[in-house]
Amino acid sequence: MRSKAHVSSKTVYKLLAVLFIFLLYLFLQKQYSTIRPEMIRDLFVSFGIYGPLIFFLFAVIRPLIFFPITVFYLASGLAFGPFWGGVLSTIGATAGALVAHGVAQKTGIAFLPIKLQEKVLHAKEKIEKNGFRNILMIRFIPLISFDLISYAGGLAKVQRGPYIAGTVFGIAPRVFAYTYLGSNIVNINDPGFWAAFVLLLLMFIAPLGIYKKLSHH
Repeated sequence: MRSKAHVSSKTVYKLLAVLFIFLLYLFLQKQYSTIRPEMIRDLFVSFGIYGPLIFFLFAVIRPLIFFPITVFYLASGLAFGPFWGGVLSTIGATAGALVAHGVAQKTGIAFLPIKLQEKVLHAKEKIEKNGFRNILMIRFIPLISFDLISYAGGLAKVQRGPYIAGTVFGIAPRVFAYTYLGSNIVNINDPGFWAAFVLLLLMFIAPLGIYKKLSHH
């Protein structure tokens, strides 16, 4: 009897934890809709020389709080400039991707909302056959959630080396385009802003062929 009661209480606690995280997810998504890159820039800049460190620490926990990565990229360009913002964003996004990868490997994805779980499992099927190649190809596709792929990579048990390489090479071009765009976002008359905008537009269109190819496998 004690064993059954113990098991049932553990199940209740687990369900309550999942419910809490789901409600937190909904709450955060609503809050994030009001956040602008300039607000995040001001936060990092306020830490002075420790700004890059705070930025990196935030990047590590970002996948766990479902903060939108696009705002993150734009804010880094505003705060640190197009080059160093791009470097920090690439390193930070990769570190955050490793966190999501490790969480999925160790604990699974039961804490994610059901709809996200379904998408992660679908993505897992796409990448588990050839880890590096498929991680690289999928990272090129802006339409697919960055964090979704990170969790899927952990479930698919992609080795860390190929996973890191696929992530870095897959996201770097888009990251630098975003940070360049972010560094000029307050001055849309700057030719650099429109050059980065056109580059990002091409990056959205070009990978559609990759997406179709993956969809048919």
